[in-house]
Amino acid sequence: MVTLLPTPEEMSRWDRLTIDEFGLSGQILMENASRAALYALKKEFGPLRAASVMVFAGPGNNGGDAFALARHLVNLGATVLILHAKHLAQYTQDSAYHLKLAMDMGIPCSYLPEYEMDLVPRIDIIVDGLLGTGFEGPLRPNVQAWIKSINKLGVHSYVLSLDIPSGLSGTTGQPMPQAVEADLTVTFEEAKLGLFLPPAKKHVGKLVTSKIGIPRHIKDQHPTAHVALGPDLADLLPEPGATMHKGDAGHILILGGSPGLTGAPMLAARAAFRSGAGLVSIACPKALTSAYGNFPEIMTLGLGNSDQWCSGCFDSLLPSLSRYSAVVFGPGLGRTDGAMAFLERYLAQPHARTLYDADALFLLAQRPDLLALIGPDAVLTPHPGEMANFFGVTAGAINLARASYAREFSFGRCVNLVLKGAATIVAGHEDPISISPFCAPNLAIGGSGDVLAGIIGSLMAQGHPPLTAARIGVYWHGYAGTQLANDFPYRGNTPMEIADYLPTALKEWKKCVQLKIS
Repeated sequence: MVTLLPTPEEMSRWDRLTIDEFGLSGQILMENASRAALYALKKEFGPLRAASVMVFAGPGNNGGDAFALARHLVNLGATVLILHAKHLAQYTQDSAYHLKLAMDMGIPCSYLPEYEMDLVPRIDIIVDGLLGTGFEGPLRPNVQAWIKSINKLGVHSYVLSLDIPSGLSGTTGQPMPQAVEADLTVTFEEAKLGLFLPPAKKHVGKLVTSKIGIPRHIKDQHPTAHVALGPDLADLLPEPGATMHKGDAGHILILGGSPGLTGAPMLAARAAFRSGAGLVSIACPKALTSAYGNFPEIMTLGLGNSDQWCSGCFDSLLPSLSRYSAVVFGPGLGRTDGAMAFLERYLAQPHARTLYDADALFLLAQRPDLLALIGPDAVLTPHPGEMANFFGVTAGAINLARASYAREFSFGRCVNLVLKGAATIVAGHEDPISISPFCAPNLAIGGSGDVLAGIIGSLMAQGHPPLTAARIGVYWHGYAGTQLANDFPYRGNTPMEIADYLPTALKEWKKCVQLKIS
């Protein structure tokens, strides 16, 4: 099942259509949201009887969710104080409805701008209902002060954020510039895009997604532009057949390696084997083939007559190029004029299923006109620095708008793109683009990208469509990284250990999926 990641605008459209066309009132949606939050809070915090709760209710619909939750908390025996961000008479429509119910129950309310936060006793639970996904920053100074107060109280209290931690952008996940640091975020209907992006991670705490009644047909008719990669991708990796032979699993070629950089192709080759390739070859300048003599499982193809790439290396490759199922081009290639000359020759007659990585991407950024030659089945796997070279910006600028840059690049050039980093993005030729749920510090090492290239290339060689191979490979790589943290909680693993862990990671991944199904 696909996990949808609506932007605030897409979520607002669903809400509006549900209310105006389907006929489900906003009051009911708020009631459903508050009950979903209550259920998650009980599960994560524990019994709520006699708990002290401070509810921060903002000026909009998020405040209405908070008013409704306050009522349920009192019904379960909690002691609740509501702090409202605007005067009670100023609340209207659905929020006013739930505020009136809370007041009719006698729940005490105080006007937040006048409340003395320095006099607050210790509170068990803080409910953050200040701002939802609809706000656009930057935050006003008074709201920043309220968020700082929540975070200060949160040192000794359990903080629940409704839909999104207040102050976070629902599109980018960036604090604007402050944001609540929650222990639990209950997001309604679907996880918003910003909650899945790296800047949000330290603010979200545990993320729980709860349905509130948006009809499925509305979501189907108005699809999101972003989805999350999910564990069900494991279903695309079937059990191996009892009578299969090595040819059934494809033959992948790694094109790369140069003096001082022979390890990168080896990492890609190791990952290709560990992710199921039947045959793996490395093609490199002829004088470098001896670097792989200690790896009998890997075949080598010497190109040219020296240890350097040159235009003539392609003449050595061309007669055998068609027998490979897929190609990974770039690990350890180097950035010499000879490497550029070889790339130009290759792109005149490329293998359709080629993954371009590392130095191949650097060279392509110097000659962007060559991108028109790579074809729609190609996959490019840049990290933010390599992506920045194509746009003439900094890596930091790429990370501030990763999804936008990925979409512009992949759609505009009709290629498949993997923008690496925390919450890696996979983009094809059209929406939706996919986002990895993983932020794995154990993958933040040199050579990790070569491993990923080997996985995706192996899956392409095994017959998966390039975009599907990219999605599976990114999830598998990320899952392996999170599992490695069990043995290396403070990092310290090598990229070769990432590659070697892939079969075990797949076994655990499939086991997890099967347990959820059963």
